[in-house]
Amino acid sequence: MPVTRFFRSLLAPLYRLYRQQGIPRGRNTFVRLEAGLARFLALGETDLSAFLESHRDDAATTLLKLVRWMTRSTQGGEAASRLAALEPEQLPTLNSLLGLAAVKHALTYWQDNHAVAAEDFWQKALSDRAYVLSQVFAYPVVVIREKAYVGGKRVTNTGGNIVDFLAAVESTDAVILIEIKTPTTRLLGPEYRNGIFPLSGDLSGAVAQVLGYRQSLMRDYHSLISDISYRFTLGEPRCLVVAGHAGNELASPAMRESFELQRERLQGVAVVTYDELFRRLQRFVVLLEGNDT
Repeated sequence: MPVTRFFRSLLAPLYRLYRQQGIPRGRNTFVRLEAGLARFLALGETDLSAFLESHRDDAATTLLKLVRWMTRSTQGGEAASRLAALEPEQLPTLNSLLGLAAVKHALTYWQDNHAVAAEDFWQKALSDRAYVLSQVFAYPVVVIREKAYVGGKRVTNTGGNIVDFLAAVESTDAVILIEIKTPTTRLLGPEYRNGIFPLSGDLSGAVAQVLGYRQSLMRDYHSLISDISYRFTLGEPRCLVVAGHAGNELASPAMRESFELQRERLQGVAVVTYDELFRRLQRFVVLLEGNDT
């Protein structure tokens, strides 16, 4: 390419910028865009809506990239603040849409994977969707740490108690210990006699384990929290065990009665089955969408 044509190709965009904006004042940074992206950004609201409606997969992908940029970029906070300032009345609707989509995705995930029998799988599944665990309680709960050490090591540096989730009540910082099994964990053992079914060994063991974790945490509390910034309200720590699938296992009235009688009389430990947990999410969706399908 001759030198003259080369410099013309460099200067042409600058002349176009001059014709559009004149001579910018102060210091400004300009980014050169591909023609297709530039035309996309120049679309008016009506044209942009029409384009996104006709390219829904591309719209979702683009939105995901923007969200990732906002959460990872140092400029993300500033962009979020500008959005809130420009369209404050749209934020509740946006939050509702995202929240509902997240809940629906969790329900689909449960339906697709309810037969998975690996604890590590459910540890990650609930860690990625910590809001599911909040459905157990009548108040917001925040997960502080998964696989949290709660004391119990010996002088030989062996032993030690690791609870699946260490959580807290959002408003009071009260401690919650959460132990999970899997949806395939048996809830009841063999029939004892005359329609009486004891809790299974796995479920009884999980209850005993989380109670042991609570005792260890209360005994070693001050040394455990010395190296973390979060400050709990100790009180009487709540304990939760998530295990089993009531709908699949509790096939008879006698089994349902045995299970309910025993879990309601557990002192200091709530036992919730996986299908109960996700059924609460389903009711949340029904409430938001205003239908019962």
